[in-house]
Amino acid sequence: MDDFKRLAANALASGDLSRARELYERALALASDDDARGTLASNLSHVCLRARAVDDAKAFATIAASAKPSWSKSHMRLADCAFASGAYDDAERAYARARELEREDAAKASYARLERLANAASHGGVYFRQLIPGEDICVDAHAVKGDFVQTQIFAAARSMKNFIYVVGDLRTREAFVVDGCWDVKGIAARIAEDKMTLAGAIATHYHFDHTGGLAPIEPFRSMGVRVPGVKELVDDFGLKCHVHAADAAVIERDNKVSRDALVVHDGESSEIVIGEVKLEFIHTPGHSPGSCLVVCRDEYAKDGRGWCISGDTIFPGSCGRLDLKDSSRDAMFHSLSKCARVLPDEMVIYPGHSYNGASTTVAREKAQGLLRPFTKPEWDAMHGVA
Repeated sequence: MDDFKRLAANALASGDLSRARELYERALALASDDDARGTLASNLSHVCLRARAVDDAKAFATIAASAKPSWSKSHMRLADCAFASGAYDDAERAYARARELEREDAAKASYARLERLANAASHGGVYFRQLIPGEDICVDAHAVKGDFVQTQIFAAARSMKNFIYVVGDLRTREAFVVDGCWDVKGIAARIAEDKMTLAGAIATHYHFDHTGGLAPIEPFRSMGVRVPGVKELVDDFGLKCHVHAADAAVIERDNKVSRDALVVHDGESSEIVIGEVKLEFIHTPGHSPGSCLVVCRDEYAKDGRGWCISGDTIFPGSCGRLDLKDSSRDAMFHSLSKCARVLPDEMVIYPGHSYNGASTTVAREKAQGLLRPFTKPEWDAMHGVA
């Protein structure tokens, strides 16, 4: 039995699901006690679910739960099968049972998050996660021991205070990463722990701290260090990255990816579809020529409020820098005016950096920030232009 189990694990690690199932089934046939039967049936459920054989996965999960009824993982398998078959209420209950049985705090928190996701899916919810360097990704424990460059990259990410976002369709479990860089492997791990599938990428603008590439900051500049980002998402995960046409050439050049790896949007507004969720990609030049917002309207978003990932266009109380190459003070004035017109007051805004908070609202920025009404001469005067 142990030999078959070991060979099955090797086949699973190599992606040979058919061979892994065959070997685990042979091991299961030789299992002599409930503990072994439960563990092997759980492994088989996982293999079948990866192969999209949902009914078989459910059958093996049921065996696992029967053999080891007090094992949290067997109930997690039942929950995964229920989720995959669209039985979201059953999935929520099974994840809750797994949480109740689990003893380790980290696993409890994971099951609680999955429980909430199942609840959201039952209402057609959109998947949304804000990742923070130093907390969710770019954690020293993730770095290769002794890897000086990676340690420096993680430290820079924390100092730059970037937010990385993951959005998607809970029912299809497809997710896109927005401004995915610094720690691509860590981002993928966070998506996987929510049992979502990384299916695409979106860049709000071309700057290295949102797309990766050669960093114009020291000591990276003199060392020629590349920040992981779009290139790794394209090369290692086989994704395409949605970008605006005005920033496409720079993203292509700085990240050494082909134009075929980019989904290039043009014009004032376009659509990005993830599963059955539709997002708006709204052009807001100023911080860069191709800066964009990613907007989820209330028919898809939780609580009916809608949300907007603003990149470096809108920060709580301010906007992105306008003293950089390719930035435009005039373009930003018009973009902020546009945002005030087209975004509803109740919409939540999630910025590209945590300079002054993790979120704000359109109404708050209209009252206290740069979405408030002012004239072009007033805007120019704010920037020292007579």
